[in-house]
Amino acid sequence: MTHQQVIDTYCEVYIGRDSRIPVVRLQPRGANKKCPLLSGDRCLIHAKNPYLKPTVCALFPIGRVMAAESAPEEMGLGFPFEIQYIMNGATCGSARRKQTVRKWLGDFNIPIDDPFFIKWNDTAFKLITAVQQYEGKSGVTDRAMDMMWSGIFQSLYTDYDTNQEFYPQFENNTAKILGIFSTLEKHEFNLSS
Repeated sequence: MTHQQVIDTYCEVYIGRDSRIPVVRLQPRGANKKCPLLSGDRCLIHAKNPYLKPTVCALFPIGRVMAAESAPEEMGLGFPFEIQYIMNGATCGSARRKQTVRKWLGDFNIPIDDPFFIKWNDTAFKLITAVQQYEGKSGVTDRAMDMMWSGIFQSLYTDYDTNQEFYPQFENNTAKILGIFSTLEKHEFNLSS
């Protein structure tokens, strides 16, 4: 499936309440709000290849966040950061089995200082800052905002060739969309037309 087909089939898309950028998330289904990738109690992805899992599933019950030493205004590529891992309450599995976060991540080939997670957060922060600069600004039309959101959505979520390596495409896409916002800012384009 293409990225767009996966989104159309299994996800919902909305503008984040706080972030104000497009968000794609798996759309829970049924009265129990189950993951759309479950068939009964079995994961459709994991069933096809037991070594593959969506990262969020592979991490569970661990969560992760970016913590920066600098104030948010100073954040950017190269900011002092730290990925912090959080243990969520889990009611499955054996309490007798003990494992380190490093070992857990290693089992799923997720680097502890995951470059994609870092790049994603850096890009998201820059896009959030850029969009919030324009949204609600006098003279910025709804059409202009829709075009911004569409460009961000395509760059982050759909403009990928599934026959090519993902990460280089992601880096290229983020450089393009951030470049567009940089050009807007430098030239103070009139977004009211």
